[in-house]
Amino acid sequence: MQGNIAARIDRLPLLGRHYGYAGITQLFWGLMIASDGIVALLYPFLWKPQGLISSFEFDVLLGTNIGAGILVGEYVGGFLSDRIGRKATLVAAAVTEGLFIWPIAYTHAFWWLLLWNFLFALGMGALLATNAVYLHEIAPPANRQKLALRTQVIAPLSSAMLAGVLGYYWMPDHFKLFIWTLSLAPLVILVPLGIFVLPESPRWLESKGRIAEADRTVSKWERSAVAKYGSIPDPEVGRHTVVQTKKVPIGEVFQGSYRRQTVLLLAVWFLGYSGLVYGFSSFFPTFAVEHVHWDSDQVFLYTRILPVPFVIIVFYLVASLGERFERKTWVLLSGTAFALVVSLVALFTGDLFLIIVTIVTHGLASFWLFTMYNYTSAAYPTRLRSVGTGWTDGIGHLGSLVGTSLLVGRLFDWTLDAGAWGWILYCAIPGALIPSALMWYFGSKQKGGILEELAP
Repeated sequence: MQGNIAARIDRLPLLGRHYGYAGITQLFWGLMIASDGIVALLYPFLWKPQGLISSFEFDVLLGTNIGAGILVGEYVGGFLSDRIGRKATLVAAAVTEGLFIWPIAYTHAFWWLLLWNFLFALGMGALLATNAVYLHEIAPPANRQKLALRTQVIAPLSSAMLAGVLGYYWMPDHFKLFIWTLSLAPLVILVPLGIFVLPESPRWLESKGRIAEADRTVSKWERSAVAKYGSIPDPEVGRHTVVQTKKVPIGEVFQGSYRRQTVLLLAVWFLGYSGLVYGFSSFFPTFAVEHVHWDSDQVFLYTRILPVPFVIIVFYLVASLGERFERKTWVLLSGTAFALVVSLVALFTGDLFLIIVTIVTHGLASFWLFTMYNYTSAAYPTRLRSVGTGWTDGIGHLGSLVGTSLLVGRLFDWTLDAGAWGWILYCAIPGALIPSALMWYFGSKQKGGILEELAP
């Protein structure tokens, strides 16, 4: 029966299998995003002191990596995920990123760096279009927030271990070893997990008419649930309408009821990436080096390691509230708090104060980012869930071009001697407060909703 698989998934209690598979997708995120904007970590300690890369070239490299490269990767990855499956796309993403990071360790030539930064970002983009989608397709609606936030702790934790701890010990003296490790982690750890452990999303399988494959996976989950709880409710098939299609109707994200959702997400992602996500974090290491003379150990410790406990506490506190509050409400709260804390940097630049600001802002940005991913992946139906996520998040990544080379980077340079107030105000207001308010006012209600009803 059409919709039977989705209904059977949604009536299940939260199982260890859910945590395991969702945790793997978040490990993908953590180990791959550890390389995100890697030039921001290399520039102030390697290229700038030696005069190898100008500040404008740095802005272009960063914008190409976190902007254009991820945009193309999300577009291609979103299409592949909806066409050939979530599992295959995750594996392909890890292979692509792993193969193209290591050459960065062997050149300081701008054009070669531009090429490698673009190519490895393709894998990162494909990941972003897929991992949150997979998680939400296996999550029971009543426990979606709990499963998402509890397992998403793995992402910043694994990223901190790979980019933070190793960077703390190896940067800048052993930067080649650091980059090689970033390159090998996706290939050695993620590819085997994706191939041999992660099952394909049964929801996606049902949307492609591959019912027998979906049934084998869901039957295992049902047996585990019965063994643990004794019985499980009957599936509510009437509430799950799954449209089966072999093709990916890309144009549908800009048509009918999805047009308004897509326009909203494009605006929110674009502004958020330009300020809260990339505009602030990309230039903060240089700001800290210039104003309080942090060395590489301090930058990695305060930006990549110490924020993680704060992130874990926030994620678990919100997860404990389950589906009581809307995701768009959490977006507003975290974005507003980020804007307030960042604004204080224009008034105080003491060493201890900047440490506190670093921990809090990186934690709030992580929570805002993951909450937006969770909202976006539930905003489109299974047949184009990855395409919708990839389109909006991918085009939204173009906001990082505003957040780097086109505007925010220029504001940073022009006002750096005066405390970089132009950079700070942009990140606080257009980059955090405005997109968060837009999401809260125009966003849809999602708490506890069935995916097929949220986006039929």
